[in-house]
Amino acid sequence: MSWKLKKKAQALVAGEEGVVSKDWGGRVSVALVYPNTYAVGMSNLGFQTIYEHLNALPDAVCERVFFPDPEDSDEYARTGTEPFSLESLRPLRDFDVVGFSVTYEGDYINVLRLLRMAGIPARAADRGPGDPLVLMGGVCAFSNPEPLAPFMDAIAVGEGEELVGEIIAAYGSCRADGSEGPHGEGLRQRVIDRLKPLKGIYVPAAYDVRYDADGTIDAVVPREEGVPALVVKRRLADVNRFETRSILKTPKAEYGHMALLEVGKGCGRGCRFCLEGQVYRPVRHRSLESLRESVAQIAKESKRVGLVGACVSDYPWIGDLMKMLEEYGVEVSISSLRADSLTEDLVASLQRGGHRTLTMAPEAGTERLRRVIRKVITDEQLYAACDLLRKYGIPNLKCYFMIGQPTETMEDVEAIPDLARRMLERLRVPGPDGHPFGKLTLSVSSFVPKPWTPFQWAPFDEPRDLETKLEAIKAGARRLQVRVVHENPREAGLQALLARGDRRVGDFLEIAARLDGDWRRALREWGADPSFYTRRQRLEGEIMPWDHFDVGVKKAGLLREWQRAGLGEAVPA
Repeated sequence: MSWKLKKKAQALVAGEEGVVSKDWGGRVSVALVYPNTYAVGMSNLGFQTIYEHLNALPDAVCERVFFPDPEDSDEYARTGTEPFSLESLRPLRDFDVVGFSVTYEGDYINVLRLLRMAGIPARAADRGPGDPLVLMGGVCAFSNPEPLAPFMDAIAVGEGEELVGEIIAAYGSCRADGSEGPHGEGLRQRVIDRLKPLKGIYVPAAYDVRYDADGTIDAVVPREEGVPALVVKRRLADVNRFETRSILKTPKAEYGHMALLEVGKGCGRGCRFCLEGQVYRPVRHRSLESLRESVAQIAKESKRVGLVGACVSDYPWIGDLMKMLEEYGVEVSISSLRADSLTEDLVASLQRGGHRTLTMAPEAGTERLRRVIRKVITDEQLYAACDLLRKYGIPNLKCYFMIGQPTETMEDVEAIPDLARRMLERLRVPGPDGHPFGKLTLSVSSFVPKPWTPFQWAPFDEPRDLETKLEAIKAGARRLQVRVVHENPREAGLQALLARGDRRVGDFLEIAARLDGDWRRALREWGADPSFYTRRQRLEGEIMPWDHFDVGVKKAGLLREWQRAGLGEAVPA
């Protein structure tokens, strides 16, 4: 192990609050891996939640592993250092279980790069008795895990608060029975077999995928008895049963020492492009009393809290919660707010809590397109939100927009800087304290059709066209002296490939890992046509790569919403 990398890891842990270090003796050792950098991973509340729940189990020890920072890549390669845990500095392959928490499709390549660096066979079929059990969880595990399916021994489908305990119990039970089973299958395989019938567990090797001559999926069928034909998502029935707040604080995370607190799961708005609004249904809010216990603890540890949820401003008791936070002397940050749910009390409370930037997501520049995507926010509601910002002296506004959405025209695109101009007319009115408005930022992303949404049938826009639309927005924004931040549309194309891909896309990921993440070169070497997955509009009767999952969303309902958006056969409203 590199002395330099070891010292860096030790310095990170020394700067943390809340780290858990447990003795390994007799316990199931779990490497909880976030396939991105420490700063990104430590800002993920789901990752922290599973870390806490695993370490709360007496029979488990959980330690964290992250993808190397860019500046450390050469040091890892020069010294042959394998990925290792922060807590005990043990290499990844020494753990009983390697569990990947995967939140973004762009991190898929890093999953394979980490396995490669660790000397663990990438494909599940190539692993032997001496290799760790490789698992995957996170939102990508129950949206569409198929591109990573060839590399996973098992996949946790759904919310993991309860499921992790059952996985550890299964592993411990098999180990107590002895390292070899009656048929010499070994501990690792016996654990996999024990996991197969668990609700919320998907073992990809237990399923065959058959394809039609045109390349589409004919069927996904179990290979053996006792394996469910439909993998049912695990859903937490009582959100108050588990506290969901960040227990680890570090200045090196994207949110620094700010505590994170989840107010609930799911969103009832039903925006047609939104994965989170579909797969976390039904909407479940944490009670105000259960949050009070969390807030009381947070107040002892931090001066600022970030409220987490699909739509925090829709929390039924948001006003009472803001008052509670003020009572405890805790400043509040909310990642994004809906313009149609803003109230004077909420904005005033944010201002008193030191909020300097308010974030909204109009998503489209015209009301017509917002109706298509079912983000029914009017221009007048956006202007009213601007007025509230100025009234209460919040100096900055950030607005999220998407380009490439179904039915979008250049008129819709050019309406984005025009809407910004009209909002600025309200924002640049001097505030009550006489201070001028700070800045308006437009964050522009490319629409990616996601599984389990009414737009899952839609094609991804041509990257050249997306670049043209982006330039039109930037040109309009320059005239207004408005900042535009955006992603590369071609990288969004990679996300579209991985979001809607099937198991055959795993071949591309394997090549990309071998090429150290150079996905452009990997696409050239792959030989398959990525547009089959990205640019092709899916047929309404087509079997999707994720159709053998049940995440609580009915395909018939999604199809109705697709048609009501004017993108299929007309149906009654």
